[in-house]
Amino acid sequence: MVSAAKTVDEFLTTLDAGDRVVFEKIRALFLRYAPGTESMQYRMPGYGTGDIMVGGFNRQKHYLALYINPAAVDPHRAALKKLGLDCGKCCIRFRQPADLPLALAEKLIKGAAKLAKG
Repeated sequence: MVSAAKTVDEFLTTLDAGDRVVFEKIRALFLRYAPGTESMQYRMPGYGTGDIMVGGFNRQKHYLALYINPAAVDPHRAALKKLGLDCGKCCIRFRQPADLPLALAEKLIKGAAKLAKG
């Protein structure tokens, strides 16, 4: 989804309730593990530590997406595949909010934040 929102809060208000709930939980994980930088980048919420991006999320036309540093995704590719999630280099695509287990999202975000900190 190409968003004209200027802030993450504004972006979240454009989503339907189910999508908003999962992205609010994902947002909380980014803020917990990668505090410091929350912004709208590439017309979607993005998170980082200093100048290094940790990840982001977006609502696309046919799926929801979690974007994470590929090095943090690699150790979890088998688990993602087992769950039936479509996974690109750094994009994890899921059709319904319940399709992405939050415990796995937390591992991914925590791992990406750790990589960003060096």
